[in-house]
Amino acid sequence: MTSFDHAEAEVHRLIKDYTGILPRARLSQLTGASAMLSDQLAHETRQAKVRDLHALAGRLGVLLAYTRQDLGDAGEGGRQAKLAGQHAALAGHDELRVHAKTVHANILFWHEKPAAALALVEPELPTAPAARQAGLLYNQARALAAIGNRDGALEALVQAQGYVDLAPSDSLWGGTSFEWRPASGLLLAASTHVRLGNGAAAAELAEQCLVAYQSRPRGEKPSNADVRALLELIAARVLTEDLDAAAEALRPVCELEPERRTERLVRRVEFVERTVAASRFAHTPEARALVEQTRDFTRHTLRGLK
Repeated sequence: MTSFDHAEAEVHRLIKDYTGILPRARLSQLTGASAMLSDQLAHETRQAKVRDLHALAGRLGVLLAYTRQDLGDAGEGGRQAKLAGQHAALAGHDELRVHAKTVHANILFWHEKPAAALALVEPELPTAPAARQAGLLYNQARALAAIGNRDGALEALVQAQGYVDLAPSDSLWGGTSFEWRPASGLLLAASTHVRLGNGAAAAELAEQCLVAYQSRPRGEKPSNADVRALLELIAARVLTEDLDAAAEALRPVCELEPERRTERLVRRVEFVERTVAASRFAHTPEARALVEQTRDFTRHTLRGLK
């Protein structure tokens, strides 16, 4: 096995095993693989192999970006996503480059910067490969909803659904937790409707997403996928003023082990808390109980572990 074969096998292993490795251990393994690729890039002179190494570094960079975000460093996560895009561009891999841009936008969104997320995704829309259009449009819709552009958000959702129906299979991440599937769109659509205040529509989409995620094994869906869908469902139930259903959906979320309570989940739980606080029944015992459970979740998370 050549050094390149070894690097390629290691990157593929990390992609395949991504959701099964806890974030701190994953970061250590990803950092080691990144150093290996950097060393090979520094010594490789054959242009075809250089491009292949940049493609591997781009894929690895996406994993590093999300892992850094999970560990609470959105700035470093964004930097890794940007580097991933640069590697993809040097590899001539436009689909990977656009995906890295979407990852960066997602990190910015959950760092309370929806306008910055929009500035990344919107310039890509005219020319992005068909397989990446849906992801861009759903991210655009959610960001537009967050800044109060209702009409723009709804239009982007319609366009995104059109690409879901027509897009080719995901050749970039097929068969892994990073593969774009309709469930990914359902989650982003639910999140968009939550931010538009459309509780009933958001609940229906979140429930569909949850069913889709629960039907797939861990390695074929995003990390903490079921919990993410539940959190959108909880926010939707608060909007429809069904606090009993919100409390029921919150119970399995609170059972998640602290070492799996990543920053991406913490941000979502904090959003649920703000949604409850902004509701007209915020001072009821039921609402206070929900808030206390969300605060208990965020008191015992990955960011607080040594």
